[in-house]
Amino acid sequence: MKYLSEKRGVDAWWGVYPEHHGDLVSMSYLDFVPAFKHIEGPTLTKRTYSGPANTVLYLDGDSYTQHLDTALLSGLAAYHYISRYEPSSYHLDTTKNNILVIEIAERIFRPYFDSVRMIHDLIDTKPVALTINPYVAHTAYAAMLPTMGNLFNSNINQNLQFNLFNYQFIMPLFESKAALNYYAFKRASGRVVISDDGSFLFLKETVSNTGTSSVYARLTQSDLTLLVNNLNITYDHFRAAGFKEVYLSVIPGAATIVQSKGYNNLIPLVQNDPRLKIKIIDVYSAFRNNPEQLYQPGDTHWNNKGIQIFIDLLDKVIVQSNEHS
Repeated sequence: MKYLSEKRGVDAWWGVYPEHHGDLVSMSYLDFVPAFKHIEGPTLTKRTYSGPANTVLYLDGDSYTQHLDTALLSGLAAYHYISRYEPSSYHLDTTKNNILVIEIAERIFRPYFDSVRMIHDLIDTKPVALTINPYVAHTAYAAMLPTMGNLFNSNINQNLQFNLFNYQFIMPLFESKAALNYYAFKRASGRVVISDDGSFLFLKETVSNTGTSSVYARLTQSDLTLLVNNLNITYDHFRAAGFKEVYLSVIPGAATIVQSKGYNNLIPLVQNDPRLKIKIIDVYSAFRNNPEQLYQPGDTHWNNKGIQIFIDLLDKVIVQSNEHS
């Protein structure tokens, strides 16, 4: 699929439907709706800094930070981006302050930290002797063993649709259906939902009544305990591996901020849990207290105003690390 996606990412009749205005716009074929068009926002800025640069940042992230411009960060001795979607390795420079920042989108936070898989996905190439609870190690490994559910690609239906129907010459048919749904029924197509006020598009699984990706799905005390325990195990592991500090930054989904009625309070409940050891880069509170629009109306991601808030918060962590070197 990666090979096919790269070959078909062209402006030709056999190419895929282009994402000119956002991934959700393209998924629902709603490019003709002005309200959902891409909003870039102001130019990103960097704070003035003249202090030491002794911090090495390891950023374990997803599509929110994949293309982060590190030139906007102050005081970095080195930077390493780690993709969450493939196994990775590291080796620390013990002469520097090594910090690990785990940036994760809210919709994948619960599915990812329902186990301690991160300590198996991100390994030291020259590890020191670490002591891990044998039960934890066993259960984490057991969770990774093949089952009938994970022997097959969970995206098989999406992949089939991509290969059979997602061609530019077919798009007028999908756009016609999308226009009928939008103008006649105020609905979006496929995996996309229109916000209550009509100004945003959401990924359907993030606003359903069930599922661990939804911001409205029920969150039990046992769910919360599982998340906190797994975060603590992850924190202890990477601290023991030599990181000076480990931080968690959960990026709230658009619905969490712009359509918060019924929100299950996943992020604040985890971040404010007294049992939690890991340090927090609190994007949620910064977004909740900001009256500006911080998300692309037709995309699952933030605009430049949202990115700037994250950069400023991350920058403060780096500067603080340098000051305490």
